[in-house]
Amino acid sequence: MASSADAPLESGLSSLRLAADKYRSILNDEKTGNIRWRYGGPPLFDTVNKLFEEERTHHHLNANIATREERDKYRSVLNDVGEVQWRYGHPPAFDLVNQLFEEGQTKVWPEGSLEETVQNAIMSWEMEFSHKIRLQDFKTINPDKFKLFVNDFKTINPDKFKLFVNGREGLSAEETLRLGSYNALLKTSLPGEFQYYKPEEESFESSHDAFRSALPRGFAFEILSVYSGPPNIAFKFRHWGYFEGDFKGHAPTGEIVQFLGLGVLKVDELLRAEEIEIYYDPGELFGGLLKGPPILETKTTGSGNNTAEKHSCPFTH
Repeated sequence: MASSADAPLESGLSSLRLAADKYRSILNDEKTGNIRWRYGGPPLFDTVNKLFEEERTHHHLNANIATREERDKYRSVLNDVGEVQWRYGHPPAFDLVNQLFEEGQTKVWPEGSLEETVQNAIMSWEMEFSHKIRLQDFKTINPDKFKLFVNDFKTINPDKFKLFVNGREGLSAEETLRLGSYNALLKTSLPGEFQYYKPEEESFESSHDAFRSALPRGFAFEILSVYSGPPNIAFKFRHWGYFEGDFKGHAPTGEIVQFLGLGVLKVDELLRAEEIEIYYDPGELFGGLLKGPPILETKTTGSGNNTAEKHSCPFTH
């Protein structure tokens, strides 16, 4: 017979069982305490559940009805999936980059503050451009007026979205989505021989693979300051990650890579983005990514292991 001292422990274990597995209801049965388990206790399916949720090809209604906490507390548009066509067939999971953000953020803004609202809006905007394939599914922009200005470059979306880079021929919305946000944001007017990254030689997939490989825990974003409120929101931001995988022939250093920037976000009455101006120095980012030694020149350690070879397998998330 359990003593009164055991009651809190038993209650805690009961609560833990109730939350143990949402797909295998028999694990929530109070009678599991009397079961003789093969390995001494109830099994955990966290890893296979995560794999299932990320890779399944069909989402039933109850799978799409999730609370803000269950889906993503920073990207509320993920709570309204509807009939969205996702680039990879399902809504994305941001567990790794959310953890990176929470561990590395330098500012913790009050819930509901302008700073938190702008921060979450930009996280959502970046998510939509990376994971949605139809502009009609976007919730964070006004598709009739959206414009994006990056340093001297701009993308325009009136009735027909266009991307203009230094007066070159415009790219349509579909072309921009196909190329990806990395390529759109890293356009440069430097001569080819001085470019450390060449967007015109990259596809959407190759650009995202390159940065996901280099930054396997993700590329976190935070708002450092907000200088003015809607409709023209001026802000300062920080982007960061850890260089733990190969990047364009350079071995990882394990060090943080980051850059700071300034932006102006013009929103409509629904707080959807109409224009975004971004100013930053790409050299801050690439200075860290090119710091790693060229893979072919990485010296062999005393144990005979090649450092570059250890990291040559792409690690995506």
